[in-house]
Amino acid sequence: MNDTLSLNTRAILLLTAPLVVGRSSLRHAGPAAALLSFGEYKRLARHLYGLSRQPADLLAADGEALYADCADIVEPERLRRLLGRGFLLGQAVERWQARSIWVVSRADAAYPVRLKARLKEDCPPVLYGCGSRSLFDREGLAVVGSRNAEGALLDYAEGVGGLAAAAGVALVSGGARGIDGAATDG
Repeated sequence: MNDTLSLNTRAILLLTAPLVVGRSSLRHAGPAAALLSFGEYKRLARHLYGLSRQPADLLAADGEALYADCADIVEPERLRRLLGRGFLLGQAVERWQARSIWVVSRADAAYPVRLKARLKEDCPPVLYGCGSRSLFDREGLAVVGSRNAEGALLDYAEGVGGLAAAAGVALVSGGARGIDGAATDG
């Protein structure tokens, strides 16, 4: 992961990411602290773009004035509480770095270009991963299926994974038990 996150990525994480194990601290903070849903964030990002602003501007010294401009999308108090989670973000970044997890937001140049091109404003605001980000630039084969598959289906999925590996094709999978795991094992 980058040692430093861009200001845009920081803002997006503060608005959309659960930064603690479990959600008890947000649950106890009340509805004003609820994370932005994908749809809410998408509307906010579209609104900011229309104002010729970006998520990082919410963290700037004059960010409070921008909160009011966004009040039709997200209540200013909710923005204030979410963006005030900087300490939690710092702790989360330390945990991610210790586990070699990288984070990239759609505001970053490192965000996969093909994903942005295909999904446009529907692409996920943040991606987390391990390993080489360059794999996003390659073609891949997605394998998903039942977690409760047995016998021949698991063998088939493992064979597909083996063929993908032999051909040098990246396998995209959630890695869950069943078909996903069998393909990954292959």
